[in-house]
Amino acid sequence: MTVRVDSAYVSEKTTQAACGRCSCVILYSSEHCLLCDAALEILTEVMGDFGLSRDSIRVVDVQSEHDDGCGDPLPVGLPAIRICDEILSGLPDADVARGAVMQTILKSCFHECGD
Repeated sequence: MTVRVDSAYVSEKTTQAACGRCSCVILYSSEHCLLCDAALEILTEVMGDFGLSRDSIRVVDVQSEHDDGCGDPLPVGLPAIRICDEILSGLPDADVARGAVMQTILKSCFHECGD
């Protein structure tokens, strides 16, 4: 008897916000991205300003992952940060990131979701 498997699906338990998104804050990165570590540092500091942990940030390696787990298209340039429905491209300005995080926190669906 020969069993042929054309595709396999792995079910992974993920925490979702009330809006259905897999994560409220996503950093798109790659191993070869020169500014991604700095973007993560800025984002971590901004999240800390609101008492949120680093675990609230979902980091997606665009080289090894074909999507972000939320069904959103991957960004063209790196670093990129998705905070709810807003996308910040390049090295983020801390004040702009802070404003986006604050707007997201004020939404009724926000919760500390992440990896």
